[in-house]
Amino acid sequence: MKKPPRSALPAEAYWSPDWFATEQELVFRRCWNLVGTLDDLEGSGAMVATVGGVPVAVERAAKGHLSAQVEGRAVGVGVWGGHVFVRADGSGGPPLADWLGEFPRLIGGFRPERLHEVARHQFELRANWKLFVENHIDVYHLGYLHRDSLRAYDHEQAMWTTCGPHWVFYEPPRAGVDTHDETYWRGLTPITGVGEERWGSGAHLIFPNLTMATGAGFFMTYQCIPLGPDRSLVDIRVRAEHGSDPEVVLQKSRTIIEIEDGAACEAVQAAVRSPAFSVGPRARDHERPIDRFHHQILRLMTRAVTEVAS
Repeated sequence: MKKPPRSALPAEAYWSPDWFATEQELVFRRCWNLVGTLDDLEGSGAMVATVGGVPVAVERAAKGHLSAQVEGRAVGVGVWGGHVFVRADGSGGPPLADWLGEFPRLIGGFRPERLHEVARHQFELRANWKLFVENHIDVYHLGYLHRDSLRAYDHEQAMWTTCGPHWVFYEPPRAGVDTHDETYWRGLTPITGVGEERWGSGAHLIFPNLTMATGAGFFMTYQCIPLGPDRSLVDIRVRAEHGSDPEVVLQKSRTIIEIEDGAACEAVQAAVRSPAFSVGPRARDHERPIDRFHHQILRLMTRAVTEVAS
C-alpha cells in the first residue's frame, strides 16, 4: 500500500531569512505574479508593486498597451480577466496565457473583467506565505475549520484537479440547500453567464501565491504577499455584479479568510521554530495538493535547500 506523503519542505522554509531571500529570487521573480487590476491603472495610468523583493512599475500607454520595468529594465507583463500580471526576472519564460494554460476554462464560466470590485480588505498575517497557501489547498480542513461558515456545502463531494503548477477546486451545495433562496446569496447578485452547476464553492490557486474563491455570485482573489520569513500581507478583493452588498460580502470573507484561516496559519507559525516540531503523515488524497505544491517550490528552490542545509 502506498504510504501517505510527508512534508517535502524543512521547517527552515517557514522561518529562515536565507531561505526567504533565495525564494524571492528563484520563485517569485521567475513566476507570473498578480500586481493589480486594470481598474488600478485608471487615472494616472501607472502603478507600482513589489515582486520578489524588487519594485515593479507598470504603465499604460495612450492606446492601452502595457509595459513593466524593474530597475529600468523591461520585464514581462500580461493581462487575464482584467488582472495584471508581471514576470519580474526579465529572462523570458512562457507568456502569461501559456503559464495559465487551461486554468481559466477549468474554473468555470467566470469573466472577472465584466464584474465590479465591490469590496477590498487587507490584513497582516503573522505567518509565512506558504502556510496560507497550504491551508487554502488542504481539502481536509474544510469540514473542521469552516464547519459553520461553509456549512451550506457538501465537503464529501469535493473535487479538485491540477493544471501545471496551479490548482482548481469545486464542491457543490449540500442536499436540501435551496440555492434559489435569497438567504443563500447573502447579499450577492447571481453572475450573468454562470449556471446553476457552479452555485457551489470554488477555491483555486495560481502558483505561487494567488489564492482565489468563486461562487455563482462573486469572484474573489486573496493574494498572500510575502513581507518576511514569518510575515505576509493578505489582499482580499471581491468582484461581483452591480447590486451586490459590499458589507455583507466583506464580512463573510473576513470571517473565513482572516479569522478562521488566518488564526490556523499563525498557530502553525508559532510552532515551526520549536526543535520538537515535525510533520507527520498527511491525508493521502485530501492533502495531496500540499505535496504537489511543495515539489513545485523545490523544483525552483534546489539551490536554497543546499544553502540552508550547509
